[in-house]
Amino acid sequence: MAKKIVHHMDFNTLVGVNKEVVSLTGETHQYSPADKKKLEALVAEVESRADNQDFEEAVREKAALLVYKVASGQYFHAGNKRTALVAGLAFLRKNGYKVDLENPELVSTVDKIGIAAAGLDDLVGVLGSLIEKSPAERKGWEKAVENVVASNKAALTKMSS
Repeated sequence: MAKKIVHHMDFNTLVGVNKEVVSLTGETHQYSPADKKKLEALVAEVESRADNQDFEEAVREKAALLVYKVASGQYFHAGNKRTALVAGLAFLRKNGYKVDLENPELVSTVDKIGIAAAGLDDLVGVLGSLIEKSPAERKGWEKAVENVVASNKAALTKMSS
């Protein structure tokens, strides 16, 4: 049996996620050249994470790391936690899993990460208990992000306040 390959999010897609989520509320999409380098390193770190684990464990850990790093890093001038959630959900969707973005435990944990009151292990535990199998998004990353944003538009807009 062929080994399943994890689909990884690239830098441009991650930046596009922020652009999409801040456009919902009219905020400015912006990041500094220094943050660009940090975001590129973040994407590389997620890609190299958990490569020795089986597919399901690797997807969960990589998704958690992506969400954690974006939410805690404050790379963008606006929408970091929303960007983290959408990026994580798009990553999961692309790899055949889903999580309810409006789950209070997930949102609370990401909020806590943003203020350094929760860690990566907390998020891995929450995601591990919430992830469900779903059909993998067969189209490009843009479609995965678009579907996550469209199906969660009201919740994302509400999170900005």
